[in-house]
Amino acid sequence: MIASLFASFRSGARRKSFLVPVLLCAGALTACSTTRSHANDLAEKGRFVEAAEVYVKLVNDEPNNPEYRASLEDLRWRGLSQLLTQARQARVEGRDEDAEANLEQFFAYKVKWNSKLDGGMESSLLEEMAGTHQHLRQLIIEPAKQGHALTAEARLERKRALLGNPEMAPIRRDMEEAVAQGGAATCAKLKQSLSGGAQHWTELVSRYCGHYQQPAPRAGMFPEALGGPTWQVSVDGISNDVVQYLMSRLSGAFEASPWYSEASQRSVPLTIAGSLSERRISEPVTLTAPWTERVPYTDHEDRTATAEVPYSVEESYEEKGVMKKRLVQQKKTVEYKTTVEVTKYRDVSRSFDYHAQRRGVEYHFAVVAQGFLQERHAPLAVKAEQSLEASGYEHNITFEPGGVRPQKFERPNKEGWLDGQLRGYEQTFFASLLSRWQESFCNAPSFAIEDAARCARGGAELPAPAKQALLDTLGDDAAQVHRLFVWN
Repeated sequence: MIASLFASFRSGARRKSFLVPVLLCAGALTACSTTRSHANDLAEKGRFVEAAEVYVKLVNDEPNNPEYRASLEDLRWRGLSQLLTQARQARVEGRDEDAEANLEQFFAYKVKWNSKLDGGMESSLLEEMAGTHQHLRQLIIEPAKQGHALTAEARLERKRALLGNPEMAPIRRDMEEAVAQGGAATCAKLKQSLSGGAQHWTELVSRYCGHYQQPAPRAGMFPEALGGPTWQVSVDGISNDVVQYLMSRLSGAFEASPWYSEASQRSVPLTIAGSLSERRISEPVTLTAPWTERVPYTDHEDRTATAEVPYSVEESYEEKGVMKKRLVQQKKTVEYKTTVEVTKYRDVSRSFDYHAQRRGVEYHFAVVAQGFLQERHAPLAVKAEQSLEASGYEHNITFEPGGVRPQKFERPNKEGWLDGQLRGYEQTFFASLLSRWQESFCNAPSFAIEDAARCARGGAELPAPAKQALLDTLGDDAAQVHRLFVWN
């Protein structure tokens, strides 16, 4: 019945008001399940996308039910129509970001549901895509034309999920071309600003141009550049292979930081000191397992019993015309009270004591790497200290009433744990190198262009004074240039 009714109401206007009453009637007539009732409630509230997702479960449970399939198809149509209508309404009200969020959801559900659009919805989609294109021209193309390609690109990245849909490919290409052209134009302008000796500014311009596949000036070695570190190591409890592994990881982290230049001959001496210790315990213990025993006992209960009691009654009868009397035996049921013994059971808490061996282990790892990155500055010191404790019991006792079964303590894998600590320390060491760059070169109250470019090398968002120093040359892109320096 439902399928035929839905099939007869495919037009948008009539369809809009028909779904909920039909679903509710169907629920009343067929005693819908809780799941179906929930879907119907959502549909009644106009939450068609959610209702459709609930109906998927119903269809999965009964794939051959034509009513469920028809309801699901209609709910999906309504959900997509609602998302598109909400996008158009937000666009009319000037809420472009909300409009595009709804449009992104529309595309996501269209793909998820493999939905085909009818002519009316296709037309509405094209209108909304045109509105999106117009908004993105203002949001992305205009700043790109003004020379703020990084700013435009950052905004483009926010829209990647929406523009990744096949229908949006022409708009995406339009945006990407505008950003690339803006980047090329800004690169040409920046190259004209170069002067000898400004190595950090030259490096920034080089990265800007390279980012947009433009010929880039070659930057010389910057003054703070350091070569690879040399190590002095004193670590107890760790094999030489693991020490070499640690040095290799930390050297890689250093070479991935803003401090490193392969052209620098100035190596930085660093020391690593630390230890790995292991402490084991083994001691006898007595454990107690609670359990419950059902214990029989005798009780007395008062009961009502019945018995058949004989009695005599006099009966008149006629014999040969003469009335006679005789006694007749009869029985009657008599109730009486009695006390009987019964067996009952009560739960009694017990405890089961047994002997076991408590075994445990504690791993402790401590390390510090330190050294001077710059003269007249405090040394870099990166510390880490971690412990792992684990313990358990060992025995071969079995006592089912108390849930006692044989146990064996599994000691944590020390090598695996240590590898995790070393990898974590590598990340801590790398983060400390980035922080030290920020502390060293990004805390001035004011900046020249070269100093601001040096700060940007750290890859973190620039402080306000550094942005101000780059504002005249880069405009809004001053807030984005740190993204040209990615260290990982």
